Amino acid sequence: MEIKITTLSENTANHGFLGEWGLSMLVEADGKKILVDTGMGTSATHNADILGIDLAEIDCIVLSHGHIDHTGGLGHVLKRRKETEIIGHPDIWISRYARRSPANVQFIGMPFTQEELEASGARFKFSREPVAITNHIITSGEIEMLTDYETIDDNLLIKESGTFQPDRLADDLSLIINAEYGLVVILGCGHRGLVNTIGQAQKLTGNKRVYAVIGGAHLKYASEERIEKTIADLKKIGVHKLGASHCTGFAASARLAQEFPESFFLNNAGTRLTLPES
Repeated sequence: MEIKITTLSENTANHGFLGEWGLSMLVEADGKKILVDTGMGTSATHNADILGIDLAEIDCIVLSHGHIDHTGGLGHVLKRRKETEIIGHPDIWISRYARRSPANVQFIGMPFTQEELEASGARFKFSREPVAITNHIITSGEIEMLTDYETIDDNLLIKESGTFQPDRLADDLSLIINAEYGLVVILGCGHRGLVNTIGQAQKLTGNKRVYAVIGGAHLKYASEERIEKTIADLKKIGVHKLGASHCTGFAASARLAQEFPESFFLNNAGTRLTLPES
C-alpha cells in the first residue's frame, strides 16, 4: 500500500509555506483522502493552495482532540468542502483551558459550536471506540494509559460547574494505517502518551511491526526521565520512520534525532512524504 502524507499546518514551515501553532495532515491511502486535524486558523487552507491540493476532494476529517490548535481551521476547511464527515470523540466539545501561570488560565477548547459547524456542512460521527474508515485504516478510539511514566500535563484543565478540574483528555486519538510493511501511526498531540498510542495501534491491529510514527508527541514539557524512557521503548519497538511535529518540543526532538539518526525527521508544514520509502 502506498501512503502519501502532506503536512498542511505545523508550528514550523518549510520555505514558502505558512507556519502556525497547531497541526494538520492530509493522509492519502487505501483509496481515501483523510484530513487529520485542521490547524488553528488559515494555515492549512493557505498551504493546501500553495501545494495545489483541492480540499473539496477529501473524504473525511479526523479530529485528534478538541483543542483549538487542532480544530480552529475547521471553518476555513468547510468553506472548501461541503457535507463533510468529521470523525471524533464526543468529548471534543468539553470546555477546555490551560493554566499558563497561577493568575492566567486561558481557554483552548473548540472555538465553534456543533450547530455552527453543522450549518456549514459538518456531519459528525462521534465514537469512544475505534472507527474503521477502510479495512486498513482505523482511528484509535480511547487510548489506554499503560506505561508508568506517560502522564497528562497537570496544567490542562476542564471547567465543570464553574470549577477547574484536571483534563483526562479521553478524546485524544490517532489515525492508524495497517500496511503490509508495518503500522503507520498519525498523531495529533499524543496527550495520552506516544508509547501508549503505539501500543493501542498494535493491540487493535494485531500487528507489532511499526513502520512510521508521525505528528505531535507532547514531550515539550516532559522530564528528562520521561524522554529517556520513551527513547528506550521506541528502540524496543523498532520504529523505522519517526517524524516529530508541533508539541514534541525542541529538547525532545534533539534527543530523538541523536538516538534515531537514520529514522528521525522534523515534520514541518510543507513536508510531503510517500511510504514505503524506496
